[in-house]
Amino acid sequence: MFHPSTVLHIADLPPQRKRRRRRYLTVPAGDAVLIRPASANDELDIARLAALEERPELAGGERLVGELGGRVVAALDVRSGRSVADPFVPTSAIVELLGLRAAQVRR
Repeated sequence: MFHPSTVLHIADLPPQRKRRRRRYLTVPAGDAVLIRPASANDELDIARLAALEERPELAGGERLVGELGGRVVAALDVRSGRSVADPFVPTSAIVELLGLRAAQVRR
C-alpha cells in the first residue's frame, strides 16, 4: 500500500516515467510457428492468402512464409516488406516475426 503523497507524486510524473505495459506477441497455444523462405510449392498458398485479403499477390521475388501448425498463414515480400495473411487466423505476431526475419535477410 502506498502513502497518499506517493500516489500523488506518481500521478504527476511525465508519461515516459510511468510504468509502461509490456506488449507481448502471442500465437495460439500449442501450435508450432515456422518461418522459412517461400518455395515454388507455396505459390498457391500465397495466392490464396492474397485472395482472402482481397489484395494483389506478392511479386515473385524473395519471399518468406509463416506456417502455423503446418499450414501457411502469412507471407512477406523481403524487398518491399508487403505482407498477406489469413484474416481468419490471429497472424499479427507471425507477420511481425516475418518482418524481423526479413530485416535479417536484407543485411
